[in-house]
Amino acid sequence: MSKAKVIIVYESYHHFNTEKVARIIAQRLQADLYRSSQVKIPTLLEYSAIGIGTGIYWGKPHKKIQLLLNKLPNLTGKKSFLFITSGIIYKHYTRRIINKISHKMAEKGLAVIDFLSIKGWDTFGPLALLGGINKGHPDLEDLHQAELFANRVLNEL
Repeated sequence: MSKAKVIIVYESYHHFNTEKVARIIAQRLQADLYRSSQVKIPTLLEYSAIGIGTGIYWGKPHKKIQLLLNKLPNLTGKKSFLFITSGIIYKHYTRRIINKISHKMAEKGLAVIDFLSIKGWDTFGPLALLGGINKGHPDLEDLHQAELFANRVLNEL
C-alpha cells in the first residue's frame, strides 16, 4: 500500500498556538505544511488527505480559513482532518465549532476522519486586560495529544 500524500493548511497568529500543533502533526504524518495564504486551491487536488488547522476567534475559525473552505472545489474521495486551538475548550462550545467546520468540509466532499481541540494561550480582546487565559498552552501535554491525534489520523489514511 502506498503512503498517503498529506497536506496541512493552517492559520495561526498572535501566539502561534495553532502553528505549534500543526508542526507536530505535520512531522508525524510527513505532511506538507502551508499557511492558508501560501496554498493554491488546485494544489490541493494533488493530495489524498487534507488537514485544516485554525485558531478560534470570537467563536469562528480564522477568516482566511473560512475563505479557503468557501473556495474549495468538490474534493470527493479525499480524506480530511481538523484541529483547532482555542482559549475556551468547553465540550459544547468546541463541539459546535468543530461540527460547523466539519459540515463545511463535508459539503466540499471531504471525508472528515478525526478532529482535535487543544487549549491555546488567549490574550485576544478584553482577555488582554487580565493577562489572558491558558498561558503556557499548548504545553507539552497538549503537544503529546497532538502527536496521538496524528497517530490516529495516520491509522485511517
